[in-house]
Amino acid sequence: MMKFEPIELQLDRTHGGAASPGVVDFSASLNPLGPPPQALAAYHDAAAFIARYPSPDASDLARRLARRHRVAPDNVVVGNGSTQLIHLLARTLRPRCPFVAIPTFSEIANAMIVAGGAAYAMLARRERGFAIEIGQVEQALERGADALFIGRPNSPTGAMLSIGDAIEIGARCSSRGCWCVFDEAFIDFVGEEHSAIRRAAEDSHVIVLRSMTKMFAIAGLRLGYLVAGRDTARRLREAIEPWSVNVVAERVGNACLDVADDFAVRSRTLIASERTHLVGALNSIEGIRVYKSSVNFLMLEVAEHGHATRFAQHALSRGMAVRDLGDLPGCSPGMYRVAVRLREENEQLIAAARAYFD
Repeated sequence: MMKFEPIELQLDRTHGGAASPGVVDFSASLNPLGPPPQALAAYHDAAAFIARYPSPDASDLARRLARRHRVAPDNVVVGNGSTQLIHLLARTLRPRCPFVAIPTFSEIANAMIVAGGAAYAMLARRERGFAIEIGQVEQALERGADALFIGRPNSPTGAMLSIGDAIEIGARCSSRGCWCVFDEAFIDFVGEEHSAIRRAAEDSHVIVLRSMTKMFAIAGLRLGYLVAGRDTARRLREAIEPWSVNVVAERVGNACLDVADDFAVRSRTLIASERTHLVGALNSIEGIRVYKSSVNFLMLEVAEHGHATRFAQHALSRGMAVRDLGDLPGCSPGMYRVAVRLREENEQLIAAARAYFD
């Protein structure tokens, strides 16, 4: 049996996406195409409605999302970004022994801690490309896990748990009465056929978190949703704050869904091409390791020994912000996440990386 030592996680509020004006922001993993034109038009049109209260539970958007995913509206809960929903899960389900596959989005562990509990880590191994193993899940269950959180695709690593393994893990959790939560905030960049949403609608212990802010580049509006069994979704819907989704966000969300399929295909095509270019160029630089990614960001490991500054400081001095992962649980100094952006910006990052080792 593999060595397995649960790690108690600490509160960590370090995030990317806060670059200063004029700095190219590689720290935020958003669609480099920006919002669809239809979303921008809906944003401006929504100004005529801001004197009205929105729906208490964003019911119109929930119905649209349910049709898109071929589930019932009762299975969908919409919120002010997936982060609000993560905190909703923590305070509503109140797991006593939650396990989080790390490294991952720190707000998952933060939510458990803020809700008054501990959060324990399943450490994905570097030598396996940070892919979580079913054996680790089984050991967590044997140690009494009553909630399990896994990112797929995972941020910041880019590792993608297969749909087959996700279904297997969900079934094992369900058989033990353990909540299984898949954070699928970035799955739009892989393809809807890889989502575990249908499983979540059918299994009372599986929950899937989704974000609209990543693919549609509307992070400033905060818009996310989850899919769960009807009883679980009802319990969560009753516990969430009313009017969590404002009238502007709901209208923009509906506009995004109007063009979602074509926009996603165009985005994935562009990102796949730019990701291949960026990986090839960065991997050719001695001193940089690029981990395999299926999404719109890459995790790098940079050899910083002998350098006067860290790579993040070097990049910032050249007008680019990268996400420093040195203090993120499961990572170590010298690790960074960079977004896949448009060619001209990617070339700037490549040039900065080369200059770092000159």
